[in-house]
Amino acid sequence: METGRKSAYGSRMARTWTRLHEHLGRSPGKIVYEMVEQAVGNLLEESDDLDWKEELPAFIPVRGKWNEFAKDVAAMANTRGGLLIYGVSDSIELVGVDLSTVNEKQMLDTLRNGIQPYISEVDIIPLPNPAGGGPDVLVVDVAPSRTAPHFQYGWEQKDKDRVTFNAPYRVGRDTVWMPEHLVARAYRDRFARQAAADSELQQHLAYASEVCLGADPKAAWLVVASRLQQPLPPTLPRLTPEEVRNTLQRAAGISSGWRRLPTRSMPSFLDGLDGVTPRVGLRRWVVSNMLTTADRRNRRPMLVELHDDGTLVYATNLSWDALQRIRGEVHVQLPVHIPATAAAARDAVALAAAFRQALRDDSAADVTATVRSDRPDPYTAIAPDDFSETIPEYARRPPRFLPASLTLPRADNPGDLCSMAEELAGGVIHQFGIEHWI
Repeated sequence: METGRKSAYGSRMARTWTRLHEHLGRSPGKIVYEMVEQAVGNLLEESDDLDWKEELPAFIPVRGKWNEFAKDVAAMANTRGGLLIYGVSDSIELVGVDLSTVNEKQMLDTLRNGIQPYISEVDIIPLPNPAGGGPDVLVVDVAPSRTAPHFQYGWEQKDKDRVTFNAPYRVGRDTVWMPEHLVARAYRDRFARQAAADSELQQHLAYASEVCLGADPKAAWLVVASRLQQPLPPTLPRLTPEEVRNTLQRAAGISSGWRRLPTRSMPSFLDGLDGVTPRVGLRRWVVSNMLTTADRRNRRPMLVELHDDGTLVYATNLSWDALQRIRGEVHVQLPVHIPATAAAARDAVALAAAFRQALRDDSAADVTATVRSDRPDPYTAIAPDDFSETIPEYARRPPRFLPASLTLPRADNPGDLCSMAEELAGGVIHQFGIEHWI
């Protein structure tokens, strides 16, 4: 496996600054075999972020004992991250391990099943001796966790072998269990991070709303923000413009694949960004067909922001061409086209899935959608009625919308994501009193 790339089960990217880099005076970069060899030659002592391991971890469950691999990973994540390096003895001699016996899936499944909450930012890095013939080493790189404290499940031989759990952490070269006051502090720190993330999500919604309403203050806009529960490490390279375009095309294909029969539902609006050049922004890529003359298209106005930390912002005009679909003269200030709302929610979820694929990320994401306008008028639903569209007499006319929120699962299962898209659309459309729209 190449250092710095995500495996089928691992995290996004190995860290580029570790205890080895600091000790050897190296610039940030990937970990290579020579670095381990030099550190061993220098008899680098273990520390809270470095643990030498002579043998590969064992995974045969032993009643009454904790799984050492899960314990060591949780301890590193609960402290400040660090390296577990297998193939180095307690006396700091390079003894090597058999890399052919390494089962990465089993190692990471052990973390999924034995630690709560799950730790996703773990890289498993085989480092064969470049001279051949060994000794080879295995590096497990654990990033500091934003969701600490992490608890490990295990067995206590006392009290009739009861199942229990504890939160390990590192003190110097030792791994110990957190006392109650450290667990409490870890939770306070986590909740403070979550509050800051929620505040940042609201800032993204507010800023995108301001941009869109500046472009068309007479319209109703659906604005969606998706934020990874574990933001990307700042060392991850940003996407290239070509990768951004590929992400949008992939999302359009995903969204179009979720259309239901009968085909009242609208095609993906993301096709309206074909040919639009991704523009660089503040720690983000911005793709829009309405902000500049060069990028303007005679299509539904849209804004997409792909942020370097994995945050996604998507906005589209729900009033565009809505009244033209109704026969006769109609005086409505804020029309909201219901099929367009469903299609936009579908696009937003598809974009979140495609963006995670582009980032090689497996984190869950928190998604919030709302409808914004600068006008004081109530919103009016434009909905399908047999083979035409009308203003339903039974539909409410809300003066404002409450945010609709959900959590996208880690796995990009098409059926699950389609259900999430319907749930997000329903969170908006149900506020009109409209139950069925597909």
